[in-house]
Parts: sequence; structure tokens; C-alpha cells
Amino acid sequence: MGKKWKVRNIVIALSVLLAYPIVANVLILTGAAQFLANLKPEKLAMSWQSAWTILPGRFTVNGLQFKSTTPRNQFGLIVDSGQVSVSLFGLLSRTVGITEAQAKGVEVQYAKVTQETGSSDGTNSNSVNAKPSWAIKLDEIFATKVRKITIQNLTGVDDMVFIGSGTLEYLKMSIVTKGGPMQVDRAKGLMAISNQKGAENQGAPLLIDVDLSIATHRPREFKGKDKLRFFSGTLNAKGNFASIGPVSFLPDRGLNLTTAGEGDLEAHLKVENGELKPGSHLAFKSEGLKTTFLQFEAIGNGTIKASVGAQRARPVEIQIDLDQFQIAESGSHVPYLLGSDLKVEAQAHRLLLYSQKADGTGAFSFDIKEGLVDDIRHYNKFITPSAGLRFLSGSAETRGGFSIDNGIAKGLIEISGTDVTLSARGREIEADFRVTTNLSEGDWRTRVFRLKDSSVRLDNVQVASEVRETNEGWWGEIELEDGRLVWQEPFDISAKINLAMRDVEPLLHIFRDPTKKKSKIDEFLNVKNVEGRLLAKSQEGEIRIDPLHIDSNDLEVISRFSLSRESADGILYAKFKKVSANFEIVDKKPRMVGFGGRKKILEQIDLSRFDQ
Repeated sequence: MGKKWKVRNIVIALSVLLAYPIVANVLILTGAAQFLANLKPEKLAMSWQSAWTILPGRFTVNGLQFKSTTPRNQFGLIVDSGQVSVSLFGLLSRTVGITEAQAKGVEVQYAKVTQETGSSDGTNSNSVNAKPSWAIKLDEIFATKVRKITIQNLTGVDDMVFIGSGTLEYLKMSIVTKGGPMQVDRAKGLMAISNQKGAENQGAPLLIDVDLSIATHRPREFKGKDKLRFFSGTLNAKGNFASIGPVSFLPDRGLNLTTAGEGDLEAHLKVENGELKPGSHLAFKSEGLKTTFLQFEAIGNGTIKASVGAQRARPVEIQIDLDQFQIAESGSHVPYLLGSDLKVEAQAHRLLLYSQKADGTGAFSFDIKEGLVDDIRHYNKFITPSAGLRFLSGSAETRGGFSIDNGIAKGLIEISGTDVTLSARGREIEADFRVTTNLSEGDWRTRVFRLKDSSVRLDNVQVASEVRETNEGWWGEIELEDGRLVWQEPFDISAKINLAMRDVEPLLHIFRDPTKKKSKIDEFLNVKNVEGRLLAKSQEGEIRIDPLHIDSNDLEVISRFSLSRESADGILYAKFKKVSANFEIVDKKPRMVGFGGRKKILEQIDLSRFDQ
């Protein structure tokens, strides 16, 4: 009985083997197989020029075109010729097992499905489908002459088209449909790309060599770059690249460093669970390198160098050098600063490809060797309106740098201009100026800085339509001995200031009606080569001076006043030689309230605050 069952099974098996190629090839030749494969073309469409099979599950095909559309993804494949083994018994358990696939002449397309490209049956990603899922398993997949790869509709990534010649040396992966888990045990391949979408200046072909794995995860649970946390492996690239970005470094707390541009790329990246590991390095050179840092956007001819070193205090180092550049504020795209030799550097303990947060202990710096602001009016937004000072025309040169280390910021910035036209409380003047801003002990989160050893210098000041007795222009300098600056528009400043000036003409102008001529008191008080000190605070559209003390060249002035856009109010004591008097200023109009009065004014104004 046993022998009969064995013989019967052998006969059945032989019959199936003999019948299989006849039945299968008849289905293929008559078009029945294509008909069955395209019952729902909106979800699965497949066609081929010719195909045949001899062994069960082993197919040879020419001119294959395949397209699969789900509510989330769309996948397309073109194969000129190939062979593939499909587990027929696996299909009974809803498993598509594909092994020992060899393809030649391949095009691959992947797109994230949008509302416009989604399935026509009304299915959406939130609907519940009662049908069971399928398991797809790929093993020992090989391909040669991979000529085109297209990736579209990825969030935050420009569409990519790579044309060239590539080889898939090995692929093993599995995925479960309907939101199930997926993993890539290994994907290894290389491609020489001769043409890329977006590349205007195509240089040497881009050579890419990749060997990676993707840990088990559910793709629906991770969006965009967050999927990169499961990636491990190596990537080598060399040649012309259409765009290196935008790539974000240290994007936390407004400390955003991004890069983009076409140029020559050379990279060796080691990745472990989405983190760049020691030994990784990258170099990129471009004539149109775009760099965004802090609130600025710089474009120019430059290079990017990045590396990860195990022996550094901060293993990740990024350096960007722009030989010639132009800078605009982020979002405006209208450059206001032109210059040469811009350096931007960043260091961090880790660089996570999937993360949108810095580790909080990084360092950042930029340095401008030489820059030109072609329209000085750009700086008006930083001047409080109550100062009564506005740039009208002119240009300025700038240089300096800024750094942030563990959230502590500091910087030194110099701005200078010649023959600049300003409006000073209603009067138009021409002047040369130089501003030196020394920031230290800054808190980058709050944008609050210590302002120390800073200065503003005006030279060759000439009042429009007003002829001076000498050809020598007015000059003045204020030195910020110590103070506080809040980086906003306009700046909020409180500081202890030392001042020196040719004469007190500008102070008198504060309290003078511009429609009236100079008075005898003006001429009396306007002594030469004056030195003094003051405490100043600008806040909410008002400047408060409390106190002001000038004591030099037989002149003493003690004052307290506040300035708004249109008004000035305060009290003032003035002594020249042996004559002294008290004044009250209301709405920019001074009124003498009596002679003498120094003791009385000191009861209202505390000069000891200078020593606090």
C-alpha cells in the first residue's frame, strides 16, 4: 500500500511538472496571464513583451513594465530582460517570495502618493481594510545596467532623477503591507550617474557606492527624515552633484545652519542607526553655494568640509568657506551685504541624520573679513525711533565675527562709513562714522548680551545748509564702558557711557526748537572739547538719560531727561565759569527756573550711580 502511494505521488508530481510549462506558457502566450495580472489596474498594472517558464515559479521575461499604487506609495519598474523565481506555494499563504532575480536594463520610480496621484477608488490611508495583508520577501536580487532612478514627492526633498549606469550587487528585504513591519537586511550597489535633474553645470559623472541595512520598523509610524534612525551602513560618493541640500545642521533654538547648491562632491559616510560615526568625511565645492545661518542667508563661491573624528572633544566639525558672497536676511532674498572671505564653523558631539534638534552643547561661529553694505538704510531698523537718528543714504564697510559655545554668545563687529547722510532730530547732516560693537556673556536663548568696550565715533560732521565758521567738521565719540543689549529690532540698550565731543551743540539741539535761531544761552554754553559721562537706557520707544554729567573746561552740566520720537523732557543744571542756572525742559522747550541751584539739582539727580 505504501509503495502504491509513493508511485502515485511520483506520477502526480511528474504530471504537474510536465503540465506546468504547457499550461503556464499557454496562459502567457494567449494574454490570459496579463489579463489576470491587471484585474485592478488602478492598484496593480503589469505588462511584458515576451515571457516563458519551464520550471514551476521560474520565469524569464523581456520588456517588463510594472506599476503598483497604494494609498501611500507608488512604485514603478521597467526591466528590459530578466529571470526571477517566485514561490508559488507561498502565494497560498499570502506571501510573495521572490528569489534569485537577475535583471538587465532597469528603470525604477518611487513616488509618495498625494491627493492628486492617489488611487481612484476613494481609498485613503485612514480607512480600515478588512482584507488580510501580504508579506513580500525579496532575497538574492541582482540587477545590471540600472539606467534611471526617479524619486518624487518626498516631504522636504526636491524631486530627484538620476540617469546613468548602475549595478545592484545584492538585495535582501521584507515588508508586510497595510502598515506592517519592513526591514532591509542588506542593499548593496553602485551607480555612475551621468545626468541629474537640477544639474545645470554637469561635470564629471557622479559615482555612488552604497552598502546599507534598515532595521525592522513600521514605516507609517515614522515620517520623513525620522525614518533615517533605522539606517546603518556606508555611502561613498564622488563627482558632480546637482544639490547637496538643503541639509540642516544644528537647527535647534534658532541656531540653524543649512546648505544647498550644485557642485563637486566627495564623501565617505559611516552611518549607524541614523548617526554619523567617526571616519565620516565630506567635501563639497560650488560656485553657487547657499548657506543659511542664524537669521542670514549667504550665497557665493565656496566649499563645505565636514568630518567626524573620535579623538575630538566635539567629534563633529563643519566648516564653510565663501570666497565671494552676498548676504540677505532669511526670507527676503534681497542681498544687502557683499563681501569676501566668509567663514562659518560648527561643532557638535553628535550628528543625527533624522534629528531636528541640536544636542545643546555645540559650538558655532562665523567671521567676515571684508563686507560692504551698499545701502546704509538697512541698519535703521536697529535704531530706536526715539533717538531721532536715521540713515538717509550712503554705504558702509563691515567686518567681524560672532560665536556661540554651549549657549554662551560673544562677538566683535565693526561698521564704518564715509560721506554718509543722516537725519539727526530733524536736521540733515553728513558725516563719517565708525561703530565697534563688543558683545560678551550673551545668552543666545534670550538674545541678551553684555555690551562692553564698544564705541561710536562721528567725524567730519557737517550740517546741511549751515555754514560753520571753520572748515573743521564736528566730531564726537561715545564709549560704552559697560552695558546690556537685547538683540531685537530695534535694539534695547542700557549702558554706562563716556563721551567726548568738539562742543555741546548736539545736546543743545535736543532742547532747541528747530524753527528758531540760536539763542545767546546756546552760544554761552557751547564750549569746546567737552568730556563727560552718562547712563542711558532705551526701551519701548523711549531713551532715558539719567544722569548726564559734564565737567570740563570751566563747564559743568548735570541733567536728567527722556527722549521720544517728537519730544524731550527733563531737568538741567549748567555752570560756565562762575555763572550757573537751573532749567526745566517740557516738550522740548527749556525754561530757566533760577540761578545757581547745584545743591537742589543733586537732590533730584544721583551722580553716585556712576560708581554702582
